[in-house]
Amino acid sequence: MASAETYIRMRAFARVDGAKLGLFWIVSFALFIGSFKYPVCGMLWMSTMVATPFLVAILTKLYSDKTPGKRISYRHAYAHSALTVFYASLIMAIAQWAYFQYLDHGQLMSRYASILSDPQFSKSLESMGYSKDMLTKMIEQLRAMRPIDIALQLLWSNMIAGLLMSLTTALYVSSRRYFKPNK
Repeated sequence: MASAETYIRMRAFARVDGAKLGLFWIVSFALFIGSFKYPVCGMLWMSTMVATPFLVAILTKLYSDKTPGKRISYRHAYAHSALTVFYASLIMAIAQWAYFQYLDHGQLMSRYASILSDPQFSKSLESMGYSKDMLTKMIEQLRAMRPIDIALQLLWSNMIAGLLMSLTTALYVSSRRYFKPNK
């Protein structure tokens, strides 16, 4: 990055873009929860999951268009993309914690536990090498998780996935500079 001013500007844009992405993820999470009752929500949830990298790339490209010269380096694009996902992950973690703390009351984990304890599913897991003791421990661990534990686990998952996703979205945004001829 060229200067402290550029870094400050990038962080400001990443916070705003992270808020947009965070709201998008909250809608996606609501669709995931709804998918247990309405199958069409499951299809929409999968669509939002597939759309996430494209949305991050679009947000980073729009940021790139607002910079002097309308071009940014790969490292600059990666930093913006990663920070955007970081801020969105924080917003999403707060929303997930609130959901699990005040609305869910263990229903989602009970659903997963019932899926794991289903005889057909447990047979397929046993064929993959999981023993009955392991399945029992998994069910106990799911039921013992507190809302903050779930939210923190999902926060870290989102951050790691975002760091990996940013590798490709930054390549897309910076490729305008490195792979297209100058006009």
